[in-house]
Amino acid sequence: MEMEMRAKKAVARICETSDGIRQLLDDSAPLDAVLDVLRSRAGETPVLTGLLDDLDSALLQAGDELGLYGEGGRGPLTVPSNGLGPARRTEIVFHCPEGRCARMVRPEATVSARPRCAVFDEDLAWTAS
Repeated sequence: MEMEMRAKKAVARICETSDGIRQLLDDSAPLDAVLDVLRSRAGETPVLTGLLDDLDSALLQAGDELGLYGEGGRGPLTVPSNGLGPARRTEIVFHCPEGRCARMVRPEATVSARPRCAVFDEDLAWTAS
């Protein structure tokens, strides 16, 4: 199942915050429908997109200002170079091991456990840049 980037970002939000989404919704059926399709890997992009749109509407109706597609989180980290050329530092970034979503996690220095995918219950993969 090949997904467009907007859908991958939505799936990333579900992966990262599914427990919070479930608590926010009075009826978790829209979330469960998306999870069922993702876990079965049977969903075509139009089917999945329709279910994601339904979940987005449910979140907005439940009072989530951003909905499923809203932009949130922090942007790329910018480190000033202080005139000494481009700043570089090694960063660890965790991401979906199968590329099923666009989730990326930049861990804090105090994090000791690897983030997990809530959709497929597996550790996120990591890369260093």
